[in-house]
Amino acid sequence: MSLRVLTAALVALALVAAGCGGDDEGKPIPASTAAALDAQLNGVQGRLDNGTAGACKDILEGPRGPNLDQVNQLIESMPDDVDADVRSALQDSFDNLWDRVQDKCDELSEAQQQPTETETTPTEITPTETTPTETVPTATEELPPDGNGNGNGGVPGNGNGNGNGGTGVGGGISPDGANLGGGE
Repeated sequence: MSLRVLTAALVALALVAAGCGGDDEGKPIPASTAAALDAQLNGVQGRLDNGTAGACKDILEGPRGPNLDQVNQLIESMPDDVDADVRSALQDSFDNLWDRVQDKCDELSEAQQQPTETETTPTEITPTETTPTETVPTATEELPPDGNGNGNGGVPGNGNGNGNGGTGVGGGISPDGANLGGGE
């Protein structure tokens, strides 16, 4: 049962009780007071429908006239000749409403204070495949340093016999061992 339905039932009970008094009992709740109490119930419901802890808290202690204070003023301002049992039943009904509103406000406040959980998905790392490459060794060519001029002819098969910056004294030899020429 919603808060509004329960409260409306309690208030209706108090209003019906007000109209059922005998001649020797007090008078019923004035129509203007009953309408003002109904308007307060609508205000309470509107604030609860807002769904925030702040709007809920305004019912009990809001800066623009909380419903609690306004209802209490309406009940206190009823004429003294209103039936005491009706007045008491009406006050009890609203006290029950205020307790339920406080519970609802506490729930909303707790819900707004709890951090929202964010779901994290682990990142899946897929190893990349590498294709091994075959390295082919290459022959390292050794060239005589500049100005050596030893006349070895440089790399086999070159056979020019000239030193680099020096005087060559020998010839080169081909890969098959033949003499390629003499150097000076």
